[in-house]
Amino acid sequence: MQMVRQRTAAQYTYQDLKKDLAGGKFYPVYLFMGDEDWLISQGIKELKDALLSDAETSWNFGEFQGKETGCDEIAAFLSTLPVFGGRKVAVLRDFDRLATTEVEPLLPLLENMPEHAHLLMTGENIDQRTKRYRMIRDHGKIVAANRLDAQGAAAWVMERSRDLGLSMSGSSARYLVSQVGISLGQLNNELEKLACYKDEDSPEVGIEDIELLAVKGREIADNAIFRFTDAVADGNEQLAVKLLSQLLASGREPLSILAMIARQFRIIAFAWEASRVGMHPGDIGRELGVPAFAVQRALTQGQRIGPDAIRGALAAAAQADREIKSGFYQPRAALELLVIRLTRTLPRLAHST
Repeated sequence: MQMVRQRTAAQYTYQDLKKDLAGGKFYPVYLFMGDEDWLISQGIKELKDALLSDAETSWNFGEFQGKETGCDEIAAFLSTLPVFGGRKVAVLRDFDRLATTEVEPLLPLLENMPEHAHLLMTGENIDQRTKRYRMIRDHGKIVAANRLDAQGAAAWVMERSRDLGLSMSGSSARYLVSQVGISLGQLNNELEKLACYKDEDSPEVGIEDIELLAVKGREIADNAIFRFTDAVADGNEQLAVKLLSQLLASGREPLSILAMIARQFRIIAFAWEASRVGMHPGDIGRELGVPAFAVQRALTQGQRIGPDAIRGALAAAAQADREIKSGFYQPRAALELLVIRLTRTLPRLAHST
C-alpha cells in the first residue's frame, strides 16, 4: 500500500476514491463533504474494508460523533499503536459542527498523522478559509459527496447497475430516476431489488421491469408537495387541485396525503422560526431529518408565506383531519375542500404579515 501526503486537487469524487483504493493508494485524512448520504456511507465502508481486516476491526476501529466526543479522545485513540500491528481507523461525524477550539487537539494530527493511523470525517459544509480545511486539503483528501442532479443520478444508476451485473440503457436509467427520485440510497435499493429479480442470463433492465418492481420515491411525492404549497401560497386553486389529483392518483391514501401536507407546513414553520433565531440550515436539516435542499425550499416558502399563513395552513389541515376521521366528509372531498380553504385564505394572510 502506498501512503500519499502531497497536496491534492480540491475536487475529488467517490469515483476517484474507488480508483485509488483499487490501486492501493491511501491518504491519512479524508473529509467527506456534502449531503449525499449514500456516497458518504459507501465511501467510509470501502475505506474501512480496505484498511482493516475483519479481525482488526473490533480493536483498531473507532466511530465518534462530533458534539458527543472530545477531539482529544479521538487524538489519543489514533496516536496509540494498533493492537496486533496493522492500522487504526477513526470516523468522526459532523466535523463541521465543531467549534474552532474543539478541533484544536486534532490539528497536530491533521498535519502529521502517524503512519498507522487514518482519520475519516464527515460534514455538510466547511468554510474553505479555515485552518482546518486547509490542513485537510494539504495533507489528505476532501471527497465531494454532494447530491446529484437528475442527469448525474441517471449516470450513476448506469454505472451502479453494471456493478450489480445488470444492463441498463440510458432511457431506462432516466426512467428509474423519474420514478424513484435522486436519492442514491433509494436508487441503490431499487437496483439491488432488480438484480435479485433479473436472471443472470437476461440482465437487461427495461422500463417494464421498473414499472413492475420500483417503489416511487418519497422525493417524488415531496416535489409534488413543494409545488402544491407554492400553488396554495399563490392562491392558484386550479394548479393546487391538479397536484392534489396527481397525489391521489399515485395510490397514496388520502390520510397519508393529508399527513404529507401537514408535515410540509410543520417543516416550513420550524425552519422559519429556527432561521429567525439564527439556527444554521444544516442544523435545521438534522433536527428535522430532511436534506439540505428541502430546508432551503422550506425557508423560501416560509419567507413568502409568513407566520400567520403558516398557522392558518396547519389549522386548516387539522380541521380536514377531524372531518375525515369523524366521517363528516369523504376523504377526497375533505382534501379538495382543504385546497379551497388554503388557496383562498393563505394569500390574504401572507399579504397581511
